[in-house]
Amino acid sequence: MIDLIRAEWLKLSRRPLSWILLVIFLLLLAAQVFTQFALVMRLPDRTGVAGAQIEEWRRGLAFPGIFATTLSHVNGVGGIFAVIFAAGAMGSEYSWGTLRTQLARDPARGRYLLAKLATIMLMLAVATLLALLVGVVCAAALAPLLGHAIAVSVEDLLRLALALVRALYVLFPYVLLTLYATLFSRSLLAGLSIGLFYIILEVSFGALALLRVLGGFWALAYNLTIGQNINTLTLMNRHAFGLRPETTAPLDLAQLPSPLQATLVIAVYSGALLFLSLHLIRSRDVTGPA
Repeated sequence: MIDLIRAEWLKLSRRPLSWILLVIFLLLLAAQVFTQFALVMRLPDRTGVAGAQIEEWRRGLAFPGIFATTLSHVNGVGGIFAVIFAAGAMGSEYSWGTLRTQLARDPARGRYLLAKLATIMLMLAVATLLALLVGVVCAAALAPLLGHAIAVSVEDLLRLALALVRALYVLFPYVLLTLYATLFSRSLLAGLSIGLFYIILEVSFGALALLRVLGGFWALAYNLTIGQNINTLTLMNRHAFGLRPETTAPLDLAQLPSPLQATLVIAVYSGALLFLSLHLIRSRDVTGPA
């Protein structure tokens, strides 16, 4: 298994797509941080909701709030990048015809898929750590201009470790859905399209949150969607570092699933997608390059 992960790491780290996605992802994070900084500096004397939003941005640029800002970027824009990366990692095996060669050397298809998944998640973890580094450097550079202290406690670091696990856990079902779609279609473009379409569909379904006021079945169905349970975990990450998005957005905390439910629901979705992916790769013939 370790040898398979090493082989997958070598393949994915040599592909230009991996580096292109990483660079764009980090540049977008830096752009977000400096945009928040510009707004905080240019709009200092606001009241009401606008003032609360500016203060929220200010906290998000300080320590330890920058950790929440960075992890929100990981679970926001980063979700799209994770889908693109996962589709490229699996779909290129079909388009280049390398899957057949790989399985000829090690016919354990389930082990191959698990190694592929583990490598993707490891690379996403590295990308997240690099994003945190970029966020910290940006916040440290802006601290003198904002009058912020550069100080992080041991408790902040412990919370950061847990928040990092949550952020990666949130990406897990998106990666698995994309892998399954790519395996099912044997196509990079189809897997990518399905993964991105689901993210768009999830945002659209979020617009139907008003159905919760009907209670009963509708409230239960909405609270069992992946997106609603992910909202709970991402909000926990923001709260862990002193940010309160509910003060500037119409967010009813009482309507969110509990952390335990969110963890279990995401685990059920992820487990189902992993089972389907393993069954699919074991039961279907492997074709050559398209």
